[in-house]
Amino acid sequence: MIHFFLMLGINFVVVEALMILFWVLYLVRKNVSVIDIGWGIGFILAALTDFILGDGYLWRQVLVLLIVSLWGLRLTMYLAGRFIPDRDDPRYRMVLENWGYIKSPIFQVLGLFLFQGLLITVLSIPFILMNQNVLPFFSAGEVFGLLIWAIGLVGETVADSQLSQFKDDSNHHGQVCSVGLWKYSRHPNYFFEWIVWIGYAVMAFSAPWGWLGMISPVLMIILLYRVSGIPYSEAQALSTRGEAYEEYQRNTSKFFPWFSYPSCK
Repeated sequence: MIHFFLMLGINFVVVEALMILFWVLYLVRKNVSVIDIGWGIGFILAALTDFILGDGYLWRQVLVLLIVSLWGLRLTMYLAGRFIPDRDDPRYRMVLENWGYIKSPIFQVLGLFLFQGLLITVLSIPFILMNQNVLPFFSAGEVFGLLIWAIGLVGETVADSQLSQFKDDSNHHGQVCSVGLWKYSRHPNYFFEWIVWIGYAVMAFSAPWGWLGMISPVLMIILLYRVSGIPYSEAQALSTRGEAYEEYQRNTSKFFPWFSYPSCK
């Protein structure tokens, strides 16, 4: 456990250093949304740090680095594609409005960035556990966890692609996307993101103290469902689409995919 906490501490220092670099970038660009790019890169950096410091089975370490990098790069590229240099994401404006105990806007943003670095560190616990696992073969649980991870990655990729295609069609301006996976969940991208973290946790379960990996999917669903994911996304959608989104809310599952038949209005 001493090695675990050492790796966790080093992860924290490395990731927070990255967050400070993105804060400096914010000072230059004056756009809080740059943190979206730092979010995906932060996990890749944490996985690389764990790969270097870990003393587990080499091929497991390589696999962890590969899957986290694949997931992180996809997420980073998607979020970078949404980045608008001269406009903040409205969700971040709403978040910062609730951080009233920090008076200076500059230090509000620094606090937000450092908090995201802390979240990355805690969420990366399964990476540490897997990189410490010396079991010289892949267990059935790890294979099952990898399958769960793959389902999550494919699902969120498809959901993001469907939403992007819907928004890119000028005929859909002002409408609510309720096609494809969005027909069965108002936030299929968030749902499958959570599935990815379940996959990481299941893969880590065969390691000593592997149950600690369950912290990540539990924390992730709290963040998505109660904190910074769904609440801010839905508030923004209601402010821009009004009654059409209210109807979508009535007809479509909030998070877990379920059979529903909404229509775009």
